Amino acid sequence: MKLIKYIVLFTCLIVLSVFVFYSSLRYFRESFSPEEIAPKNGRFVQTNDVKIYIQEMGDPKNPAVVLIHGMGSWSELWKETMIVLSQNGYYAIAIDLPPFGFSERPGSSELKSIQQAKRVVSIIDSLGLQNVHLLGHSFGGGATLHTALLIPERIISLQLVDIAVNLEEKKETAPSEPNLFERLWNFAFLRNRLLEVTATNPHLTKILFSQFVHSADCITDEKVKVIQMPMQLKATTSFFGDWLGEFIFHSDDQLAKDFKRSGKDLTMPIDLLWGDLDTVTPISDAETIQKSLTNSRLHIIPEVGHIPQLESPNNFHKILLSNLKDVK
Repeated sequence: MKLIKYIVLFTCLIVLSVFVFYSSLRYFRESFSPEEIAPKNGRFVQTNDVKIYIQEMGDPKNPAVVLIHGMGSWSELWKETMIVLSQNGYYAIAIDLPPFGFSERPGSSELKSIQQAKRVVSIIDSLGLQNVHLLGHSFGGGATLHTALLIPERIISLQLVDIAVNLEEKKETAPSEPNLFERLWNFAFLRNRLLEVTATNPHLTKILFSQFVHSADCITDEKVKVIQMPMQLKATTSFFGDWLGEFIFHSDDQLAKDFKRSGKDLTMPIDLLWGDLDTVTPISDAETIQKSLTNSRLHIIPEVGHIPQLESPNNFHKILLSNLKDVK
């Protein structure tokens, strides 16, 4: 019996030590402001509410392509695509959508796709762009589609890459009390300890991102360092926890409602680029979305998962450039 007690005690001490270690690591790591560590080749643009960090490449006089990243990503991970676009006569603008990247963070409840879309429109206006191509990936697909719904007449084309959206309206239900899991999640002290050893733990970055791709070879050590850069911002873990609570427990269907009302206005050419081995948003999702979008084409990229621009950049860029050049 004593042996069991000692084993339990020893296990508890190890677990406690792990949490203390990563809590201390976060304290020292999350100590910078965006202005201190954001790459100097980018800049901050004031939108309708917060300052958004953007990176640009190419001649501003050329046709503009606005790139919107997915969950956990930021503008730097579009760099290879931006280089290809600029070399082929396009002006590429990659945006950091909060809560990711170096952009100023609004309130955690101000991160719905409609609010993000208004920021994207504000950036387009600030850059003096009349018409743009929109390229959105994964989680960024909601903001991309919502932007197009806000200014359809200014969107030259939509390039939608393995987007994670639901265009079906929810059934009306009466408001309910927070369940046990939500109440526990709102206990910030415990929640932040959990996130410190998982989502914002730098030792797990490569493992976590590798779950989104078919072959983990594309998640190189260099890419891992890029992903981790914004994790050094002050209060990253705490803010990520606040946002994740909103995302999980208070998601809305405003995009679906707006699409039902105004989806007919999306008459621009629409291309869906999809990895055939995507397990996050499988091919069946692409087919469902395509049925809802008139004037759309589905391009299947073989042997890749959820992030084709990293997994098979040559194939991805070949299809993307062909799509853009097809627009009359």
